[in-house]
Formats: sequence, structure tokens, C-alpha cells
Amino acid sequence: MNFSGHLVGGVLAGGAVVALAVITRNTFVEVDSVNQLFSRQAWLSGDTKALTALFLITCFMALFPDLDLPSIQQRWFYRVVLVVLVVLFFMGQGEVFALVAILVLLPVIHKHRGWTHWPITPFLIAIMMALIFEYQRSTKSWVGGFSVDNVFLYLKTYWMYVIGCVLGHYTHLLLDSKYFSNIFRLGK
Repeated sequence: MNFSGHLVGGVLAGGAVVALAVITRNTFVEVDSVNQLFSRQAWLSGDTKALTALFLITCFMALFPDLDLPSIQQRWFYRVVLVVLVVLFFMGQGEVFALVAILVLLPVIHKHRGWTHWPITPFLIAIMMALIFEYQRSTKSWVGGFSVDNVFLYLKTYWMYVIGCVLGHYTHLLLDSKYFSNIFRLGK
């Protein structure tokens, strides 16, 4: 599957995860949140932020396994990431800045179809993110150090983000599978 096919798959998976978050009331969306989405104050609503982050994480994970392939799409992806990183830096979002920087570099440290295509990868990434958040929390805390229990608490509390990582990544793997390759070849 090509980049645009994975992007469409990621958008569909992102929409499904956002719908799941709304249906399960993991993120409550009220009329005010929807109105703020289309106004200047869009980034003030916690619901809008959470749903946007959930959607973007799912789309990112749908593209993640192929970010190591040199292409025009890869260049544009990294240009967009650069803009996002600059915005995060000037907004003072150091933790999110570091997390995005780490995640976008991971695919290029190994060969294509290597560890980024493993079925366990999205779980490892979710655990890595929880470890980073717990490490950040423990270094800022006056009381208590690093706790593995808190890592599991992050995974339990933010389970929708884990679902987004997994669904986005598995969407990519499914679209790369021989079954889907054969279907799309028949249509040509």
C-alpha cells in the first residue's frame, strides 16, 4: 500500500477511535466544545484537545511503519512535524515536544519492514510513552520516586490513546497484508 492509502486508513481509524471515545464517554463532547472547534478558542476546550490528540496519534501510528522510506511524502511529513515542533516549543510544551521528537525519529533507526512492522510495536510505544511520563513526573516530584505502578496507572487512565496507537498501527499492517494487496491489484 502507498502513503496515501495508509493516510486514508489512518483517517478512518482515527475517526473510529474518536467515535469510540465519544460513545464510551471517555471524552465528553458537548455543543460548546463543537462550537469552540470552529472558533478562535478551539484549543481551550479539554475535550477538543483530547479528541484532536487521539485522532492525530491514530493517524501517526497508521503512517509510522513506513516513515523510514525516503519519499516525497516522507519529506512533507517531516516538514509538517518540524512546524509542529516549532509550535510546541514556542507554546512551552516541552514534554510533548520531546515525545514527538523521539517518536518521529524511531522509524529511521532501523531497516524497513524491521521492528516497525512487528505486531507488538504499538504496545511497546504506548509503554514507552507511559514510562516517559512517569519519569517526567518523578523528576518533578518532591515526594516519591519513579513507580512502575504509576506507569500501569497511566496506561489504564489513558487507555483510549493506547487503543489509538494499536488501531492506527494495525490498520497499516492490515493494508500492507497480502489480502488487501490482492484486492487493490484486482481493481487496477
